[in-house]
Amino acid sequence: MKNMSRQADHRDKQQPDTQARILNAAEMLFAERGYAATSLRAIASAADVNLAATHYHFGSKKHLLSTVFHRRIDPINEARLAGLASLKAASQPLTTRSIMAVFFGPLRSEAVVSHLPRMLGRVFSEPETISRPILEEQFMEVASAFLTELNAVHPDVTRSELQWRLHFVIGAMVQLLLIGTPLGTEPGRENPEDGLEHLLDFCVAGIEQPGHETGREELP
Repeated sequence: MKNMSRQADHRDKQQPDTQARILNAAEMLFAERGYAATSLRAIASAADVNLAATHYHFGSKKHLLSTVFHRRIDPINEARLAGLASLKAASQPLTTRSIMAVFFGPLRSEAVVSHLPRMLGRVFSEPETISRPILEEQFMEVASAFLTELNAVHPDVTRSELQWRLHFVIGAMVQLLLIGTPLGTEPGRENPEDGLEHLLDFCVAGIEQPGHETGREELP
């Protein structure tokens, strides 16, 4: 009985390490090869675990990709929601710029984004049948919270219009994370903080456009 207990304790201690090894191997292979070209067997081999362990801890390959992505995004979303709560609790009225500064705030941390670009790029480059469920599961709560505050600042703009604007904001953010400087400039010469300031200026200007009914001219 004591031997069985010791073996169970040993397995319990090994599990977090096994899961981390599988996640690290999966992240590397998904980023390098893509979803379709990466097998669970290859991930198990890179993680130095047996194939059964990948099934036991993560079930399917799709769930493993989702878990890899969530591992990188969860700290960013937690920081965004905490920052938005602090902003709402302050005495100053919210503005488009203050809201979006909180949204982009976690990207100023090297520790947070050091592994983000390649995983983000990979998920966004996968077919929509793969990427959309993962993105919606990860971002809908955060997007809804920020849309609510933006709508309060811009009551003349419909929520559906703000959804489109935030959709384009996210696209610009992903572009900056993947390619940090404009084409035709030397990579790495600009401070990453400068890029985020340019992004913030650009996105605030887009979000603050008048509502559809009041400010958009019909195309000829």
